[in-house]
Amino acid sequence: MGELEEMGKIYKKFLSVGLIMLLLGFALLIFKPIGQASLYVGLAVFAVAFIPLEIAKRTARKMAVIALKGDRKA
Repeated sequence: MGELEEMGKIYKKFLSVGLIMLLLGFALLIFKPIGQASLYVGLAVFAVAFIPLEIAKRTARKMAVIALKGDRKA
């Protein structure tokens, strides 16, 4: 169970980082605080935000596999 708890913490961290980056990217695209450059920076941040979200998705899948293997042993 310790492995699942550790992976849960990693999952939450990557998910929160990814979602915050998406929010920042959307805010840059909508409010344009630095003019035309906000569009390019916002698109870059938005694209890079999918990296931690993908890592979180893969971690969640590994957690599910570990949990299902643990159910079968019990």
